Amino acid sequence: MLPAMPPPRRVTPLAGWSVVAAFVLIGIALVSTMWSTRSTTSDASEAVRRGEALQIEQNVRADLVDLEGPPTPEDLHKFMRDYGGVGLRYVAMVEWRNRGRDLAEIVSEVGTPRGTLEDDVTAADGRPAIVDDRLRVQVRPIRRFKGGRNWKLVVEVEPIQAPALRDAAARTLLIGAIAAASLLGVAIVLVLREARRNAEERTREHERRLASLGEMSAVLAHEIKNPLASLKGNAQLLAQMLPAAERPDDDPLAKSRAKAKRVVDEAVRLEQLTNDLLQFVRTGAISRTPADPAALVREAVSIVPGEVEIDTARAPATWSLDAGRIREVVVNLVDNAVAAGPPVRVAVYAEDRRLVIEVADRGPGVPDEDRDKIFEPFHTGKTQGTGLGLAITRRVIEQHGGTIAVHRPPEGGARFRAEIPET
Repeated sequence: MLPAMPPPRRVTPLAGWSVVAAFVLIGIALVSTMWSTRSTTSDASEAVRRGEALQIEQNVRADLVDLEGPPTPEDLHKFMRDYGGVGLRYVAMVEWRNRGRDLAEIVSEVGTPRGTLEDDVTAADGRPAIVDDRLRVQVRPIRRFKGGRNWKLVVEVEPIQAPALRDAAARTLLIGAIAAASLLGVAIVLVLREARRNAEERTREHERRLASLGEMSAVLAHEIKNPLASLKGNAQLLAQMLPAAERPDDDPLAKSRAKAKRVVDEAVRLEQLTNDLLQFVRTGAISRTPADPAALVREAVSIVPGEVEIDTARAPATWSLDAGRIREVVVNLVDNAVAAGPPVRVAVYAEDRRLVIEVADRGPGVPDEDRDKIFEPFHTGKTQGTGLGLAITRRVIEQHGGTIAVHRPPEGGARFRAEIPET
């Protein structure tokens, strides 16, 4: 009874893909939130900075009310002592011409200003003007003293709270960026892990299907082999029992002999198929011994009819191989190359501690989409054949720890390249 082939297992994507998408969306939302917070904090910092300058301006203005006349240098020093801790860095008493449009003279000052006082000291809307990292404000006296001239105070404030607020916003944005980058890193790791898991699952599924196929093929081959041998033998006896006529033009048994021969030919073809199946499912360990790769290739090529060019100039003297199995590999590759189209060239050489066997032809080549499929069991482009030759070839090479692949050389055709590492 034939073993039932298990149904193919569907490789369902891990819920990790949804987790990856969630992480990416969370990262985007986090960065967007941090950026929005930074923008809001920047606006708030600017408002706080101007507020600090205006607050000092109001305090200085209020102190001027208590003075009997224009502020003296001692008064300016007192302003600096009182408000230096909250950001006052410069204060000056100046006189102006033309109703305060042109600077006439600095009467007294405390501190060092940023820039020159000839610069505009206020913005067009009357708000504090920005001078480097400070805000400059004009303090106009509330009342005009008798005999007083057109004077004003100029103060420069270096905000204290606003920079701290900006630094906090920058730290928050940095933390958000690090968190988003971490989430992105986790997402990338999950993507790579998911891709690797899916690839491994597809490989395991492929191996399970091949194992089931091999088991079923072995049973079929054994079940068919004995009755097939009997069928073939009887067909051959029947063909021999049909006598040939003396005159070929008048042979009543000609059709019978042709049918008997067809039965024999089909039995031989089925016998070859069963032998190929048994060879494909054979899992016995290879036996590697030192062998002459050049001699092995020449022997294999001599078995296949057709013109084949052999290049063994760079072949190593010996290599550890299962000579019989590698001979089968070369025969299969050369036979396919001859069928594809001459000229056929076989080369064997050592490269990077690996034995390389190349078989090239000038046939139609192998389409890109079929470069992996041609090594699958029962995949063939021939009208005759079992489609097991290249599958057996790959199995033998892999049992040697090597690899085999097909390439499209610039001159056209196909080039099969098998590599076998040293033991």
